[in-house]
Amino acid sequence: MKAAAFFGKKDIQIVEVNKPEAESDGVLIKMKACGICGSDLHVYTSDLLTEDSTKIIDNYRIIGHEFTGEIVEVGEEVKEFKAGDGVTSIHNKGGMAEYIEVHGARLQNLFKIPEGVSFETAATLEPFCNPTHSFHLRKPKDNETVAIFGAGIIGLGYLQIVKTHTKAKTIIVDVSPLRLEMAKKCGADVIINAQKEDPLKKIKKLTGDYYVRYQKKTAGCCDIAIDCAGIPLTFQQCLEVLNPDNGTAIIAAIYKDEVSIDPNMIIFKYMSILGSMGYFKSEAKEALALIASGKVDRDMLITHKLPLEKAGEGFTIQGNTNESVKVMLIND
Repeated sequence: MKAAAFFGKKDIQIVEVNKPEAESDGVLIKMKACGICGSDLHVYTSDLLTEDSTKIIDNYRIIGHEFTGEIVEVGEEVKEFKAGDGVTSIHNKGGMAEYIEVHGARLQNLFKIPEGVSFETAATLEPFCNPTHSFHLRKPKDNETVAIFGAGIIGLGYLQIVKTHTKAKTIIVDVSPLRLEMAKKCGADVIINAQKEDPLKKIKKLTGDYYVRYQKKTAGCCDIAIDCAGIPLTFQQCLEVLNPDNGTAIIAAIYKDEVSIDPNMIIFKYMSILGSMGYFKSEAKEALALIASGKVDRDMLITHKLPLEKAGEGFTIQGNTNESVKVMLIND
């Protein structure tokens, strides 16, 4: 069977590997759609998270984990699935292949696709679970202001769930006109292109500019600021735009570089900093139900659909923030 393998930085190639068989306690899935995740991009660009994000098959590192498909074989011990079921995976590796075998405890990471939801739409579940978890870490109130740094699939997903559940004011910052336009369509109250204007000045102008004792920097008045971009600058900006009394920063990105921060800002603004990576099974079910309800439009975030054979091209496109939000690989 065909599969997309990681050979080194910016080197994804299609290889031929043996087609797996269903274990007695597992299932064999014919892949239908697989998204290129931000963590996949970290592997592709920096050889970061490679062991955690690839599955070794026939000595190749097969990439991908945001996949959907149809079950074609079921082991004799499996009772919860049957042949013909459409399923979506929230973190089983080796997803960019024509067939994926999942067994044992990993079956708990498979969910049946609700009626009326396409394979492509369901493949956006995994990157929607992460912001669902971020949302529950510190739920915005209707009268609060939320700043979102980064309008990729995670930032836009967080925006979608905030808008679905609250009346909070949302400000989103990015450098991609395409992604900012997408944020506007998702309901963002304010969009800021950081290449054209200083996001700190703009946010402070919108929310207020407040003195903080023992600090050279003033504070904005956002109640929550979430970093979905994963660069040192946006981390620091998250802290600065928080209000001077008990704001919350949520860090929902993976960083390639270490971040330098001023601990006095944390102390004198009485802030909380929460790390957000992953999700609970209950949050995955919640995210899938929200997708099935039609209350969030996940299809609009899929900007490209390419055949599995063009995985290398897909990674190049996914890495261009001015061109893409979510690239989906399709296996017909």
